[in-house]
Amino acid sequence: MPVVKWAAVALTLLMGLANLGQVAQDSTVGWKVLGVALAVAALIAVVAFIVGANWGAAAVITVGVVNLAAAIVAAITGLDGWPVAVVLSTLAVVLVALYTPPTHTTVTA
Repeated sequence: MPVVKWAAVALTLLMGLANLGQVAQDSTVGWKVLGVALAVAALIAVVAFIVGANWGAAAVITVGVVNLAAAIVAAITGLDGWPVAVVLSTLAVVLVALYTPPTHTTVTA
């Protein structure tokens, strides 16, 4: 199911880009640092997931869950953009959880 894989990659990259938007918002330094850190973590996780690293899928799920938790806190504190973060991170986590990498079998005669 390569469509699921690439959809998860696209959503995770969009989530990372959205996190960079925290730098331009009128928020505390902590939120800005968290936004940049999550953007960098999303990029690293996506690269690992694309190349098939053993920890790639777990990294994308972890970044998505942390982003979802931050979005919930942002909603409580009244920051903008939290609905987008909830949707992107939830969809990314679900798609990576549904993705099953293809198995390579060799046939010998």
